[in-house]
Amino acid sequence: MSVSTKVLLFAGVALLSICTLGGSLIFASRVGQGIRERLISIQEQLDNLSLLKDDSWHYLNAMREAREQGKDTAKVRREYQALLEEERVRLEQGLQRERQAVGDGWEGEWKTEEQQQIFLALRLWMDRAELRLRAEPEGVPVSASVHWGLYQEYEREVGQRISAIHKREWELRAQLRRHWNHNVQRGLTIAKAVTIGCGVLVIVLAMAILLPLRGSLRKLRGAAERIGQGDFEVAVPTMGRDELGMLAHAMNRMAGELRDTLQEKQRLVKAEAEASEREARRYSAMLEETVRARTSELETANARLEASFRQLQNTQELLLFSDRLAAVGRLAAGVGHEINNPLSYMISNLRFLTTELSRMGDAASPEHQELMEALSGVSEGAERVRLIVQDLRMLARPDDLALGPVELASVVRSASRLAEPEVLPRARMVLDCQDVPSIRGNGPRLVQVLLNLLINAAHSIEPGQVEENEIRVVVRLNGEGSVFLEVKDTGCGIPPENLERIFDPFFTTKPIGVGTGLGLSLCRSLVNSQGGSIQVESQVGRGTTFRVTLAVAS
Repeated sequence: MSVSTKVLLFAGVALLSICTLGGSLIFASRVGQGIRERLISIQEQLDNLSLLKDDSWHYLNAMREAREQGKDTAKVRREYQALLEEERVRLEQGLQRERQAVGDGWEGEWKTEEQQQIFLALRLWMDRAELRLRAEPEGVPVSASVHWGLYQEYEREVGQRISAIHKREWELRAQLRRHWNHNVQRGLTIAKAVTIGCGVLVIVLAMAILLPLRGSLRKLRGAAERIGQGDFEVAVPTMGRDELGMLAHAMNRMAGELRDTLQEKQRLVKAEAEASEREARRYSAMLEETVRARTSELETANARLEASFRQLQNTQELLLFSDRLAAVGRLAAGVGHEINNPLSYMISNLRFLTTELSRMGDAASPEHQELMEALSGVSEGAERVRLIVQDLRMLARPDDLALGPVELASVVRSASRLAEPEVLPRARMVLDCQDVPSIRGNGPRLVQVLLNLLINAAHSIEPGQVEENEIRVVVRLNGEGSVFLEVKDTGCGIPPENLERIFDPFFTTKPIGVGTGLGLSLCRSLVNSQGGSIQVESQVGRGTTFRVTLAVAS
């Protein structure tokens, strides 16, 4: 048998082994792929059921808001029914994919029936919820009992069914995962067994081919070593009529030809080695230059990425701070609303008592005078609480970016009342507001700007010396179609090295936990958004002046 026949036999056995191993792996992969498709389909159904439950809660909230705002609840119901239809189509598509993955052995008809019952119950619940909310007075907040009752009906009629099918899908997914793991382990065992068996067979064939060749190759190697040592008179004995015999004859001819071509071969090899060395040096220089250029580009890109990352961090902190401010504003609005109602009853009853006491009793008696003075003091305190609540509600008013005519005197009064708890223990507050025309801006934003400036001015003054310090608010007409608002204080001032950085986000000289460094940055942003500008002048030890310039309303 020739060497080529032996090699072909060896290759055939190896190919058969590879095909057997590949077939077993393909079969295991197909089974695993079917299980994976079912797992993906089940996971999509779980996600869609969770989304369906969330959409129902959003629908109830949207219906309540529409009724409270006097909007058309039927339109909201139609929108959510269209969304419900999309969810139903997605669930049916998921069941179709699961059916295709399983094939003829699919036993999920109960899923289709259960989902149809869920969607039917959900539509009935949506219709009842609309009728129930329509019965509530329009434009009035819906009571919590009605809202909670509708949600409990949803849980009884729809939510429990969704939870039941969700639980069954979850158990089916866990069972499929265990089946998948078992299939993977079985595939690995089969692959190992087939691999070992094929390896043993290949080794046996290899030894059967290699052992007879060792003797012939040993002779050829001895002749080749002699030729390699320069003995071109070598003669290899004949080894039959196979490839090895042909190789022996070829080696004999090669030995004769090498005697004639050795010198030329050595010269060509030397020339080729020199050319290869020059080319290698050229490529090495090009590679070093490319590495330096790429390193420089990577350093530049890394610096830009670090700057972008820092900017993103600052932006994220600013957004978090703004969100906290919005939450505080909503809380202030809610608290102000809750305080305003009983306060109205108190003021009305105090006025009634004052009127009745004026008509009853002896006005000249000391007891009557003391009662009238006490009622007057209580009325004055209640009126002051009412003004503070009104200012808080103005400050917490939703900011819709709308600009319009604003009276600066009203803004100054509101901000000064809110800042009094911080200012009065430290300095006298003087309001110098001339009769200036209305400016174009946003009232709540300007109150926030002035409140920040007043609180910063108060914090620059040590408490305890009220008569020696002053915070003055001045409003004047600029004469160029604009009005300026100044906040002057007699505090410690701002050092020159910090004066150019006070408007930078997150720059603060206060201790950690006391200041965030966003107050003045937000002030400048709010003023710029209203078409104005803000400047600062300060001297260390003598005080600081902030000047806000705003355009007169046309």
